[in-house]
Amino acid sequence: MKLIVVMLLICLVTACTDSKKVPKDILARPKMEKVMWDMLLADRFSSNFILKDSATKDVKLETFKLYEQVFQIHGISKEEFLKSYKYYLNRPDLSKIMFDSLAVRSGRVRNEIFPKLVQ
Repeated sequence: MKLIVVMLLICLVTACTDSKKVPKDILARPKMEKVMWDMLLADRFSSNFILKDSATKDVKLETFKLYEQVFQIHGISKEEFLKSYKYYLNRPDLSKIMFDSLAVRSGRVRNEIFPKLVQ
């Protein structure tokens, strides 16, 4: 009987935990979204501007320098980012929310900028 009660308590405790809660050593989803957004912008900058001047620059090296600047801006290290990135990739329920949010933001920015370019 005690075993059944203990098993029920374990099931109750695990069922009541927040499955979307992120461990303390992982970047919270809102912060991770901001870092990812800035990294996407760094990639876009690299492909639009640095790549065109690739005769004199190592594009990969310059892109990694931009990533380091993003990490500095957000007060994180490369290791913290990679650990968080791997965590979110292993949690499709959380990464889908994050990537959907980034896609919506990208669409919103594109819709704001494109009409200005057409004029």
